[in-house]
Amino acid sequence: MLKHVLFDNDGTVVDSEIIAVRTTLSLLAPYGFQMSEQEYSRRFPGLLERDIVAIIGQEFGIRVGDDYFDRLRAAHVESFDRELRAISGMPAIFRNLKTPKSMVSNGSVRHVERCLRRVRLRSALDGHIFSAEHVERPKPHPDVYYLALEKLLLQPSDILVVEDSPTGVQAAKQAGLRVVGFLGAAHIHDGHDAQLLDCGADFIAEDAKSLGKLLEKFGAL
Repeated sequence: MLKHVLFDNDGTVVDSEIIAVRTTLSLLAPYGFQMSEQEYSRRFPGLLERDIVAIIGQEFGIRVGDDYFDRLRAAHVESFDRELRAISGMPAIFRNLKTPKSMVSNGSVRHVERCLRRVRLRSALDGHIFSAEHVERPKPHPDVYYLALEKLLLQPSDILVVEDSPTGVQAAKQAGLRVVGFLGAAHIHDGHDAQLLDCGADFIAEDAKSLGKLLEKFGAL
Protein backbone atom coordinates (compact mmCIF):
# COMPACT_ATOMS: atom_id res chain seq x y z
CA MET A 1 0.00 0.00 0.00
CA LEU A 2 1.32 3.42 -0.99
CA LYS A 3 1.63 5.65 2.08
CA HIS A 4 3.59 8.68 0.83
CA VAL A 5 4.65 10.37 -2.42
CA LEU A 6 7.97 12.23 -2.58
CA PHE A 7 8.19 14.93 -5.24
CA ASP A 8 11.32 16.57 -6.51
CA ASN A 9 10.67 20.29 -6.96
CA ASP A 10 12.47 21.77 -9.96
CA GLY A 11 11.33 20.29 -13.26
CA THR A 12 8.78 18.07 -11.54
CA VAL A 13 6.26 20.35 -9.84
CA VAL A 14 7.47 23.75 -11.06
CA ASP A 15 8.86 24.42 -14.54
CA SER A 16 11.94 26.10 -13.14
CA GLU A 17 14.81 24.23 -14.78
CA ILE A 18 14.51 26.00 -18.14
CA ILE A 19 14.50 29.38 -16.36
CA ALA A 20 17.58 28.41 -14.36
CA VAL A 21 19.35 27.20 -17.51
CA ARG A 22 18.70 30.44 -19.40
CA THR A 23 19.73 32.58 -16.45
CA THR A 24 22.92 30.62 -15.90
CA LEU A 25 23.91 30.70 -19.57
CA SER A 26 23.37 34.47 -19.68
CA LEU A 27 25.68 34.96 -16.68
CA LEU A 28 28.34 32.61 -18.05
CA ALA A 29 28.37 34.21 -21.52
CA PRO A 30 30.61 37.16 -20.52
CA TYR A 31 33.22 34.62 -19.40
CA GLY A 32 33.25 33.18 -22.91
CA PHE A 33 31.13 30.11 -22.22
CA GLN A 34 28.70 29.17 -24.99
CA MET A 35 26.35 26.17 -24.96
CA SER A 36 22.80 25.58 -26.19
CA GLU A 37 19.99 25.28 -23.67
CA GLN A 38 19.36 21.70 -24.78
CA GLU A 39 23.00 20.67 -24.44
CA TYR A 40 23.31 22.33 -21.04
CA SER A 41 20.17 20.54 -19.84
CA ARG A 42 21.51 17.25 -21.15
CA ARG A 43 24.97 17.67 -19.62
CA PHE A 44 24.07 18.99 -16.16
CA PRO A 45 20.63 17.74 -15.07
CA GLY A 46 19.93 18.08 -11.37
CA LEU A 47 23.46 19.08 -10.35
CA LEU A 48 24.29 21.83 -7.90
CA GLU A 49 25.49 25.09 -9.45
CA ARG A 50 28.86 24.92 -7.72
CA ASP A 51 29.45 21.43 -9.16
CA ILE A 52 28.45 22.59 -12.65
CA VAL A 53 30.86 25.53 -12.46
CA ALA A 54 33.62 23.18 -11.31
CA ILE A 55 33.02 20.89 -14.30
CA ILE A 56 32.95 23.84 -16.69
CA GLY A 57 36.17 25.10 -15.18
CA GLN A 58 37.88 21.76 -15.69
CA GLU A 59 36.59 21.18 -19.22
CA PHE A 60 36.61 24.67 -20.65
CA GLY A 61 39.16 26.50 -18.51
CA ILE A 62 36.60 29.09 -17.41
CA ARG A 63 36.94 30.75 -14.00
CA VAL A 64 34.04 32.81 -12.70
CA GLY A 65 34.39 35.89 -10.52
CA ASP A 66 34.15 35.85 -6.73
CA ASP A 67 30.69 37.39 -6.84
CA TYR A 68 29.34 34.97 -9.47
CA PHE A 69 27.19 32.84 -7.17
CA ASP A 70 25.72 35.87 -5.40
CA ARG A 71 24.79 37.38 -8.76
CA LEU A 72 23.42 34.03 -9.96
CA ARG A 73 21.19 33.63 -6.90
CA ALA A 74 19.87 37.16 -7.31
CA ALA A 75 19.22 36.61 -11.03
CA HIS A 76 17.43 33.32 -10.33
CA VAL A 77 15.15 34.94 -7.76
CA GLU A 78 14.31 37.78 -10.13
CA SER A 79 13.64 35.42 -13.04
CA PHE A 80 11.56 33.03 -10.98
CA ASP A 81 9.43 35.83 -9.55
CA ARG A 82 8.75 37.02 -13.08
CA GLU A 83 8.45 33.77 -15.05
CA LEU A 84 7.90 30.74 -12.83
CA ARG A 85 4.89 28.55 -13.55
CA ALA A 86 3.75 25.17 -12.35
CA ILE A 87 4.15 22.38 -14.88
CA SER A 88 0.91 21.92 -16.81
CA GLY A 89 -1.47 19.60 -14.99
CA MET A 90 0.63 19.31 -11.84
CA PRO A 91 -1.41 21.66 -9.61
CA ALA A 92 -4.47 19.40 -9.88
CA ILE A 93 -2.41 16.33 -8.99
CA PHE A 94 -0.69 18.13 -6.12
CA ARG A 95 -3.94 19.40 -4.65
CA ASN A 96 -6.02 16.24 -5.18
CA LEU A 97 -3.55 13.57 -4.09
CA LYS A 98 -5.11 11.38 -1.40
CA THR A 99 -1.74 10.14 -0.20
CA PRO A 100 0.41 12.50 1.93
CA LYS A 101 3.26 14.12 0.02
CA SER A 102 6.60 15.73 0.75
CA MET A 103 9.27 17.49 -1.27
CA VAL A 104 12.83 16.16 -1.66
CA SER A 105 15.13 18.66 -3.36
CA ASN A 106 18.75 19.58 -3.92
CA GLY A 107 17.53 23.15 -3.56
CA SER A 108 17.27 24.93 -0.24
CA VAL A 109 14.11 24.89 1.85
CA ARG A 110 13.79 28.60 1.14
CA HIS A 111 13.94 27.97 -2.60
CA VAL A 112 11.29 25.23 -2.49
CA GLU A 113 9.05 27.36 -0.29
CA ARG A 114 9.41 30.31 -2.68
CA CYS A 115 8.59 28.14 -5.70
CA LEU A 116 5.51 26.56 -4.15
CA ARG A 117 4.22 29.93 -2.98
CA ARG A 118 4.82 31.47 -6.39
CA VAL A 119 2.59 28.83 -8.04
CA ARG A 120 0.11 28.85 -5.12
CA LEU A 121 0.74 25.28 -4.04
CA ARG A 122 2.37 25.79 -0.65
CA SER A 123 -0.91 25.30 1.23
CA ALA A 124 -1.43 21.98 -0.59
CA LEU A 125 1.80 20.52 0.80
CA ASP A 126 0.72 18.29 3.69
CA GLY A 127 4.15 16.81 4.38
CA HIS A 128 7.72 18.04 4.72
CA ILE A 129 10.43 19.74 2.70
CA PHE A 130 13.58 17.62 2.74
CA SER A 131 16.55 19.53 1.36
CA ALA A 132 20.13 18.66 0.50
CA GLU A 133 21.10 21.42 2.92
CA HIS A 134 19.99 19.04 5.70
CA VAL A 135 22.50 16.32 4.75
CA GLU A 136 26.20 15.97 4.02
CA ARG A 137 25.89 14.96 0.37
CA PRO A 138 23.32 16.11 -2.23
CA LYS A 139 21.73 13.99 -4.95
CA PRO A 140 22.91 11.79 -6.72
CA HIS A 141 23.86 10.49 -3.27
CA PRO A 142 20.87 8.98 -1.44
CA ASP A 143 21.34 10.92 1.82
CA VAL A 144 18.33 13.21 1.48
CA TYR A 145 16.09 10.22 0.69
CA TYR A 146 17.42 8.32 3.69
CA LEU A 147 16.58 11.40 5.74
CA ALA A 148 13.01 11.35 4.40
CA LEU A 149 12.61 7.66 5.26
CA GLU A 150 13.92 8.30 8.76
CA LYS A 151 11.71 11.31 9.47
CA LEU A 152 8.58 9.78 7.93
CA LEU A 153 9.12 6.47 9.78
CA LEU A 154 8.35 4.58 6.56
CA GLN A 155 9.84 1.70 4.62
CA PRO A 156 10.97 2.08 0.97
CA SER A 157 8.03 -0.05 -0.17
CA ASP A 158 5.64 2.54 1.35
CA ILE A 159 6.86 5.33 -0.93
CA LEU A 160 6.73 6.44 -4.57
CA VAL A 161 9.14 9.11 -5.84
CA VAL A 162 8.64 11.50 -8.78
CA GLU A 163 11.92 12.75 -10.28
CA ASP A 164 12.85 14.42 -13.56
CA SER A 165 16.65 14.10 -13.53
CA PRO A 166 19.12 11.21 -13.70
CA THR A 167 20.69 12.68 -10.57
CA GLY A 168 17.43 12.42 -8.66
CA VAL A 169 16.55 8.96 -9.97
CA GLN A 170 19.98 7.66 -8.95
CA ALA A 171 19.57 9.07 -5.45
CA ALA A 172 16.12 7.57 -4.93
CA LYS A 173 17.09 4.17 -6.33
CA GLN A 174 20.15 3.99 -4.08
CA ALA A 175 17.77 4.47 -1.17
CA GLY A 176 15.71 1.52 -2.42
CA LEU A 177 12.70 3.53 -3.57
CA ARG A 178 10.34 3.13 -6.51
CA VAL A 179 10.75 6.03 -8.93
CA VAL A 180 8.67 7.63 -11.65
CA GLY A 181 10.79 9.37 -14.25
CA PHE A 182 8.89 12.53 -15.20
CA LEU A 183 9.24 14.12 -18.65
CA GLY A 184 6.72 16.98 -18.46
CA ALA A 185 9.04 19.97 -18.00
CA ALA A 186 10.14 22.40 -20.71
CA HIS A 187 13.85 21.54 -20.42
CA ILE A 188 13.39 17.82 -21.21
CA HIS A 189 15.11 16.70 -24.42
CA ASP A 190 14.75 13.71 -26.73
CA GLY A 191 16.23 10.59 -25.21
CA HIS A 192 15.71 11.76 -21.62
CA ASP A 193 13.40 8.84 -20.92
CA ALA A 194 16.16 6.40 -21.85
CA GLN A 195 18.54 8.20 -19.50
CA LEU A 196 16.10 7.89 -16.62
CA LEU A 197 15.45 4.23 -17.34
CA ASP A 198 19.19 3.60 -17.47
CA CYS A 199 19.44 5.14 -14.01
CA GLY A 200 16.81 2.73 -12.71
CA ALA A 201 13.47 4.52 -13.08
CA ASP A 202 10.65 2.02 -12.54
CA PHE A 203 8.08 3.99 -14.50
CA ILE A 204 8.05 6.81 -17.07
CA ALA A 205 5.41 9.54 -17.09
CA GLU A 206 5.51 11.70 -20.19
CA ASP A 207 3.36 14.42 -18.63
CA ALA A 208 1.03 15.16 -15.74
CA LYS A 209 -1.82 13.23 -17.38
CA SER A 210 0.18 10.01 -17.55
CA LEU A 211 1.50 10.61 -14.02
CA GLY A 212 -2.07 11.00 -12.83
CA LYS A 213 -3.07 7.68 -14.38
CA LEU A 214 -0.16 5.97 -12.68
CA LEU A 215 -1.05 7.50 -9.31
CA GLU A 216 -4.65 6.32 -9.81
CA LYS A 217 -3.38 2.75 -10.22
CA PHE A 218 -1.62 3.11 -6.88
CA GLY A 219 -4.84 4.38 -5.31
CA ALA A 220 -3.29 7.77 -4.59
CA LEU A 221 -5.69 9.81 -6.75
